[in-house]
Amino acid sequence: MATTASLVAEFQALMDDLLRKVGASRTTIRLDVPAHGFAVNGVVAEGRGEGINSIAVETSLQQRKTQTASWLERERRILVQDDCANAEFQPPKELMQIYGTKAQILAPVIRGETLTGWISVHYNPSPRKWAPQDVAAVEDAIRTAHAILDRA
Repeated sequence: MATTASLVAEFQALMDDLLRKVGASRTTIRLDVPAHGFAVNGVVAEGRGEGINSIAVETSLQQRKTQTASWLERERRILVQDDCANAEFQPPKELMQIYGTKAQILAPVIRGETLTGWISVHYNPSPRKWAPQDVAAVEDAIRTAHAILDRA
């Protein structure tokens, strides 16, 4: 069984790699894995570009009650938001107002029948039309996250 520290290191490398691949401002993975002390209200790993504030310190928001997390729970597929301010399913206002996110991709991590968590890709400079290769990179990251969890 992998240690919590080794899992965090693997997830950190995954988030840093995804950040570079898609040219994002921030990438995070949130997971509910109690055996390793992971809870979705906290961030397991976060990649950030230069000058981008960490979102990992924000743990007061009830993540599963947000419109976007509810959408992931219901739809069980990637949510692409080119313009968060005008999105049908509103991201948390704190994400936009405090952390400056203008566009995002959210991808569910599903284990069995359970939404165990998600990967978030944030872009801060402006709204952004996400390209198919960006979505493909997120899909690859989800597959890698599942492989890491399978070894846990």
